[in-house]
Amino acid sequence: MREHAGDIAALQAGIRQRRPAPSGVRLWTADFDHVSLANFYRGRHAFLVLSGPSLLTHDLSRLSARGIVSMGVNNSWTVHRPTLWTCVDSPDRFVDVGWKDAGITKIVPVEHWNSRLRVALGEGRFRQSQFRVADMPGVLMYRRSDSFDHRTFLRADTISWGCHTAATDSLGIKGKRSVMLAALGLLHYLGFRSVYLLGADFRMATDRKYAFDENRSAQSIRHNNVLYDSLDRRFHALLPEFRKAGFEVLNCCQDSGLTAFPKIGFDEAVERASAECSKPVPTDGWYEPAKEKKPCP
Repeated sequence: MREHAGDIAALQAGIRQRRPAPSGVRLWTADFDHVSLANFYRGRHAFLVLSGPSLLTHDLSRLSARGIVSMGVNNSWTVHRPTLWTCVDSPDRFVDVGWKDAGITKIVPVEHWNSRLRVALGEGRFRQSQFRVADMPGVLMYRRSDSFDHRTFLRADTISWGCHTAATDSLGIKGKRSVMLAALGLLHYLGFRSVYLLGADFRMATDRKYAFDENRSAQSIRHNNVLYDSLDRRFHALLPEFRKAGFEVLNCCQDSGLTAFPKIGFDEAVERASAECSKPVPTDGWYEPAKEKKPCP
């Protein structure tokens, strides 16, 4: 039919130009429709918004500038409303308002698709929500892996978040899992090639836990600090693989315990990420050619 001729021509041209799939990673919608978003953000910049207290030292309103994409993890979305978000732990650990926010694309492990959320009642009390992850808007799901090998981290067809407590990774590290690993794996899969870390303090103390209010026992603080050390070792091992893939990770936390990635100032990171879209936007002439002004007689 004539009205579809343009669609058909475009599809034929696109299929001829199609390149081999760059990644075996696949995503699913809440209705289990299968999609691939490999290189969806090809070559662009992203901020990875973690939960360390240094997050509060930045003017996060600047992440709303044109051209900037941010990915949040866990409850960092209570501090900054991100474009994308991910988790690895049980969904009922994360504030339900974020789950309900249709403006946030949530990329979560497929095993959580039927998990219930929680609702806060105040004073540390909660009740189970009537809603499940699959009921929420903007949800995509991925397969995660309980193993870590720095040599195949960027090429696997699942997203690694570390190792199961009984397993040992390619560096001899036993256990140790983190949402940060999954987030970086997803950002690379989505096509981002420059990632700026916010809130990557990699130090936890009784008076410096998160950028939001939360309790942590002394044992949990010790566990997190041991985890940070293991993650730093893994990131050092990943650096050559990242360089080969053209995947750049820079840390905006100047006093960070994370030593693997070079530092960058927050202002410079914002300028780099927004550069393509920071020019003035004139609107005349986009629909019709501008009329020439006749010279005065």
